[in-house]
Formats: sequence, C-alpha cells, structure tokens
Amino acid sequence: MAEQQIPTAADVGSMYDQSTDLLSEVMGGNIHLGYWRSDDDDATVAEATDTLTDMVADRLALSPGLRVLDIGCGSGKPAVHIAGGREVHVTGVTISAQQAEVAAARPEVGDGSGQVAFRQADGMDLPFDDGHFDRVYAIESFLHMSDRAKAIAEATRVLRPGGMLVTANPYQEGELDARGTEIVAANRRLFQIPPIGDADEYVAHMEKAGLEVVEVLDIGENVRRSHTLAAAAIRQAKETFDDAFSEQLTEAADIIERFGDLPQIGYGIIAARKA
Repeated sequence: MAEQQIPTAADVGSMYDQSTDLLSEVMGGNIHLGYWRSDDDDATVAEATDTLTDMVADRLALSPGLRVLDIGCGSGKPAVHIAGGREVHVTGVTISAQQAEVAAARPEVGDGSGQVAFRQADGMDLPFDDGHFDRVYAIESFLHMSDRAKAIAEATRVLRPGGMLVTANPYQEGELDARGTEIVAANRRLFQIPPIGDADEYVAHMEKAGLEVVEVLDIGENVRRSHTLAAAAIRQAKETFDDAFSEQLTEAADIIERFGDLPQIGYGIIAARKA
C-alpha cells in the first residue's frame, strides 16, 4: 500500500471549513466525541459531548479568574461551556477560518471571567508569549497535527509553570490486520489525520517538552457509541443534499462507523503538569 500523504495545516483547515456545520449538527453543537458512563446511559449526544468537555475541565483544576487556552476550539461550544461553568476566561484557536468566524460570533465573547475569545491560529505555531496561560487543553486537535511533538512543545511553552495541559484524543492500541489498516487509512483521508499513534507517543512528547504526566485515562469503550450515532445522523442528513453529495456522505458515514468498531482504536484523556 502506498504511503499516505501527511496533511498540512491548510488541509486540516480546509476540511473543517467544509464540514464544521454538519459535524456540529451531528455532535450536538460540539465537534468531538461523547462520553457515556455505561451501556444503559441514555444521555443525548449533546449531553455526552458536554460530559467529555467536563471531564477535560475537571483535570485542569480550574479556579475563577484563570486564563485558559483551547487549542482546536471548533465551533467554540466547549470554550463557552468551560468559561461559563468555571468562571475562567478561555481563548480558543483554530486553523479553520470558518470555525474562527462562527466562534467569534458567539454572544459570550469578551475579556472577563466567564467569557471567551477566538482567533485563527496554527497550534504548531501559537501567537502567544511564553507562560501566557494558566491552563491549556486540546480536545481531538493534536490528532490532526503533522508534528505532534512541536504542537505539544508549543502548548507547553505558552503554559505557566505549575499549570496543567489536558488532552483528549483517539489513538491506536495494537496491530491492525489488512481490513483494519484499510479502514484507518480511509478515516485518515476523510478527516485529514497523520498516522494516529498511540498513548505512549503522546506521553513521550509531553515528557520531552518538560511536562510531568499525572494521569492517562482510557475511555475508549465509553466514547465508542459516538461513531455509531454520528454515522446514523449523517445518513439521515444526506437526504437534504443533492445526489452527488449524498453519496459522499453515505461513504463518510460508513467509514466513521467501521472506524469506531475497530477494537484497536482507543481514546484517552492525558493530564500533565508543567514543572
């Protein structure tokens, strides 16, 4: 099989420029997976994605007045959720011009605690001074970075000493067979993802950047339902588009569902502290 091309930041931005509205609709306003506590948990997608946001926020050890950076802010909903619920100020950055425009139109934009700010920026080259933020988080954004070591080093650079970095990302656990390799390759093409990597890769990058990893939480089985529900919602949404785009959405839904069914695809929250 030919080696897949590594997506550039522009590739990722373009993908989200085109897909943010649909993904936000499918995922309850957020653009990340949801967390269900058990098979019997009847939470909606919106509730489950907010729960995952809260799990990240809990590990940031927030207190009122702190300055927080959201790397890969998507539509801005997680930033608004965290800022309003924890009385902190959240600055969100995204590589997507469309996402930055949508997020910046939110009524919660402002300079005070409980408010948010957004701008277009590359997570691998952050436009902030060293130690500018008290806390940093990244939900499913390092996944897209072509140089994850650099992205994590940048997140560490703008974090003050003693501050927390928390990430949430899918990753690979174990070897894939031929079918699994094909499914992962298709998902990487669909969402502009470099090689997925594993949890140890993220930990190694954090330690090299000077962070102390304090928690690695595997929640792969708790988020797996997201893929099935997202695929179903996309199949329903395709009825509103023309035949050509409807066919593309059908293919995308199939890829998402098959990817989520792979037992080798895990998901973890990693929390680390800057010395």
